[in-house]
Amino acid sequence: MADDRRESSEPVYLRSLEMGDLARIHRWHNDHQMYVSLTGLCRFVSLASVEQWLRERIAYSQSEVALAICLTNDNTHIGNVYLKRINWTNRHAALAIFIGDDAHRSEGYGSAAVRLMVQYAFKDLGLHRLYLEALSDNEHAVKLYEKCGFKVEGRLRKHVYKEGEFKDVLLMGLCVEDIA
Repeated sequence: MADDRRESSEPVYLRSLEMGDLARIHRWHNDHQMYVSLTGLCRFVSLASVEQWLRERIAYSQSEVALAICLTNDNTHIGNVYLKRINWTNRHAALAIFIGDDAHRSEGYGSAAVRLMVQYAFKDLGLHRLYLEALSDNEHAVKLYEKCGFKVEGRLRKHVYKEGEFKDVLLMGLCVEDIA
């Protein structure tokens, strides 16, 4: 994705991940607090394993797009957004996002990044549908996704084990005609 998206009125833009992002991403991947609100599990990972992970994200892939979320005003890399499991036949993909540092959360950057990724997925890649998973008790994320047009399509009861308890996961989806 070209950096020309900085010309939009959004407070963030998306760019390709780079090896220069390694130390920051390593810190985020080892931040237990960040994972509390995500469906994934925090696994403490070495710098070498994050380097391998990052090299795989940077490499061309038919099934995944991994981008950095950067502040428009100063180019600070504040998180990542992904299209995963891209299915070109059925024209859908899973969306995932995180804002790495707590200081940048609840500032509208996540919703701006989702809007940009939705635009990229539908207009540039020609996808028809995006879907995602969110913890049902992560009200902030659910509201963010609903604000971007996603609708709750289902619930996986007691689907993930987080912080000593089983939690429900919401399945949310967005079709291109939902935002047209």
